[in-house]
Amino acid sequence: AAGSQPAGPSLWRSKTFVAVVATGSLVQASHAVLYGFASLQWAAQGLDGLQIGALWGIGVVAEIVLFAVSGRLATRLRPLDMLAIGALGAMLRWVVMAFDPPAAMLPALQCLHALSFGATHLGAMQALAEERRGATAQGDYASVVAIVFAATMGASGLLVSALGSVAYLAMAASATAGAVIAIGARRYARA
Repeated sequence: AAGSQPAGPSLWRSKTFVAVVATGSLVQASHAVLYGFASLQWAAQGLDGLQIGALWGIGVVAEIVLFAVSGRLATRLRPLDMLAIGALGAMLRWVVMAFDPPAAMLPALQCLHALSFGATHLGAMQALAEERRGATAQGDYASVVAIVFAATMGASGLLVSALGSVAYLAMAASATAGAVIAIGARRYARA
């Protein structure tokens, strides 16, 4: 068909592609407790709506700053390096969040959104852009991330109900698994 991508072996046969999808899915899904329940957690700490909104804004600004310098980073870091950095940033963020940190620490933790979301997204998009069938790669990636995130969001409600903020440790475990995959896959990317 006109405009179709070249045929070839399944992307799913590529160890690097599978690692990118697995890492991206695990790290992006690790945001489920934050996205679903952080505002409630912060309100329970006594923060008002303006303060909670400001915390969300800090995360967005941190992400934008990372995206603004992403061109320079792309020349220094390989996609799997960015994914590993994002996963490690998420792991740190969620471990600290699990212990219900004081409000004074929250802006710094929100700045880690640049890594937990931003670096993970950039690393995945860089890796997928390198694939010969980029549109298919991005479509497959987006589908898997959405499915894993949806499942994690459902589970996070149960975790928060049972564990409160300690549920972030499950998110840290998800991010840690992503980091292990990204770091391990670096050897395939060199081959």
